[in-house]
Formats: sequence, structure tokens, C-alpha cells
Amino acid sequence: MEEQRTGTILEYARTQTRDFTEYPFQTADALVFALLSYDRIPQSVPRLKSLVARYGSLSRRMHSFDWRHPVASAQALVRVPFDGPTMRQVEQELTVYEEHHPYLEEHAGFVPAGTPRQFYRSIAHNPRFAVTRINAADERFDMDQQTQFAAMTFLLPTGTLVVAFRGTDDSLIGWKEDFNMAFTYPVPAQKQAADYLERVGALWNGEIVLTGHSKGGNLAIYAAMNAPDAIKDRITRIYTLDGPGFSPEVIHSYEYSTVVHRITRVIPDGSIIGMLLTHSPHAHRIVVKSSADGLMQHSCYTWLMHGDHFVQVPDVTPTSQTFAEAMNSWLGGMTQRQREHGVEALFRVLTSSGHGTITELMTAGPRVIPDMLGSYVGLSGEERKYINQALWMFAGAALRH
Repeated sequence: MEEQRTGTILEYARTQTRDFTEYPFQTADALVFALLSYDRIPQSVPRLKSLVARYGSLSRRMHSFDWRHPVASAQALVRVPFDGPTMRQVEQELTVYEEHHPYLEEHAGFVPAGTPRQFYRSIAHNPRFAVTRINAADERFDMDQQTQFAAMTFLLPTGTLVVAFRGTDDSLIGWKEDFNMAFTYPVPAQKQAADYLERVGALWNGEIVLTGHSKGGNLAIYAAMNAPDAIKDRITRIYTLDGPGFSPEVIHSYEYSTVVHRITRVIPDGSIIGMLLTHSPHAHRIVVKSSADGLMQHSCYTWLMHGDHFVQVPDVTPTSQTFAEAMNSWLGGMTQRQREHGVEALFRVLTSSGHGTITELMTAGPRVIPDMLGSYVGLSGEERKYINQALWMFAGAALRH
């Protein structure tokens, strides 16, 4: 028997061609749809806001009745059509768009240049995924509310709805919202995720799978645990892919207990982001071998696979475990107000550079140091102490392997 070659989600996207009726939904598929949520959403994908305005209630459906298409309009009165484009059509539209906007092609952060387009192209030409339809796109970015949110819904040929929540993007606002979870519950993106799931669940019937990478995984869990019972009962699985956890109070809440046994938590063996805050031991956990070290393991494109399954290891590395213990001890030693002041101080220093994204900061290099140093010097002694402690923990976890 030929030995399977070790690959990544890129190989899975290209080679797993069986349709979902023949080969049911796998954990690798949850990663596929989570990654698809990061790409630009073309105009052909219907927006959730317009769908709710047209189909959100029976009266709205009747008001939208089109006598030029009486049969389709009559069907829409009892069943909202899922008429979004297929993944093949979306990829074709993105290809045309990026011919004129080449610099918007790449994803920022931990992903190598060109990888997302290679992945998207494979998905669009793979019969397993090409016929999947995408709908109900929702994107929000609000500096005043300090929130970044995006979600979309995919319809599998089996009738299952896959709701994918986008993780943290490249913006400092998006990263700040992640840190805000240390002292605010819920953050705006969590409330938006719950609202999104409730609206999507009201529009279409069928089983529901929730998935998300990074912050998106946290949003998937929050949305599920706060969903109305009629929608919650339709949720078959919740995937959090290297996503941060919650406070101990949330983990032990009744709402969380109603969904915990449907959670699959996937983390790389040197996880940093996915070890933040508290996670329930009752959720199904998969520890995956990564080809990268430190923070670079947060990129799902580095997670190793044998054929259709992740290469698993028994547990996370000692460095990952030490980081989690140190971070939780650090947070536990501060009051909620101290956490808030520490986060505000950290991002005050970062934004003093005049840049709004992580990539811009990294590209600017030493040129941003004077402005950031000036802002740092202006902090109180207590604020500097908290920033120093946090940076040392992240730097140590990122550099050691």
C-alpha cells in the first residue's frame, strides 16, 4: 500500500473531490469554509441586510412579490430561496476583480503571499466545493465601537447550512477587540455573531454547522450558546480553529453547557492564540502538528495532514502550556479595570505610529519607533508594567520552539 504524503489544507482542497453525499462533512471541511470567510466578498453574494429586508417576515415576502415571476414569488412565501452564487462563480468574479486590483489579492498577517488565491482557486475547481453556494454576507468595521466582524453562510448539496465567522483581520481595531475580551463580555462582534445566526436560522431550514478560525471560532461558540432553542437544536457541530476561549464564568454557565459537547476545538501543537483565556475540558480537542514555529502556527496553512485527516499529536508543547498558564495567571492577578487600562495603553502605543494595520506596522519597521517610544514614555508606571509583562510573554512564546 502506498504511503500517504504529508500535506496541508491546500492538498485537501485540491484532491478531496468526493461530494458531500458520498463523503460527509469532515473537520478539514470546517477549516476550508473558515478560510473562505477571509477572502473579499464579491458583489454577487447577497447581503444579509437585503435578505432580511426582503424575506425577514411574511409581510415583507408578500410586499416583495413579483408578478413577473409568480411561481418563484409564491414559493418564496413559504421557503426563502438560497440563490447566492456558487464557489465557481465567485472565484471567476474575484479573478476579474483582481486583474484590476492586484494589491488587494493577498491576506495580511501569517499567510505566505499567493497562498489564499491558490487555495481559493483549488476550491472553485474542486467538484466537492465548486457547487456550494454562498449567501447572507455581512461585514462590519466600526472604529468607534472597536469592532471588526464578518460572516457568511454556505449551502451544501446535502441541505446543510455552514455558517463561517471570519477571524481577526489585519486591522489594529480587530486585534484590539480580541484583547477587549479580557475585560468585556460580550464584545460587539460576539453580539453581532449571535444576531447573525438568529437571522440566518430564521431565513432557511436545515441542519447548521458553525465554524471559524481565530476570533471566528470564539464567535461561533458564542452565537451557538445564545441562539434560540429552535435554532440551537439544529446545530450539529461547532468548530473553533485556534480560537481564544472565554472567562471561567462563561465556561461554567448554563448557556455554554448546552453546546459544549458539540464543540470541536482544533489547535496547533505550539498554539498561542488558541490558548488565550479558558477552554472547557469537555469540548472535543484535536492537537495538530504544524510545519511552523511560534506565532506562525496560527496560520492554518501550516497545519499538517495525511490525506483527509490532520496529523495529530498527544498534547501541546511545554512552551504553549507554559504560555497559557502564565497568561491566565497574569490576567487573574489584575482587576477588570486594570486589564482595561493595560489594553488601552498597549493600543495607544501601537496606534501612535499612525498606521492602522499590523502589516503597515511591520512594513514601516524602525521608522515607527520614535512615535511609539514617545507614546510609551507618556504612560503611567503601572501601564508600562502591564505592557512589558504582556509583551515578554508573547515574545517568549513566539520565539521559543
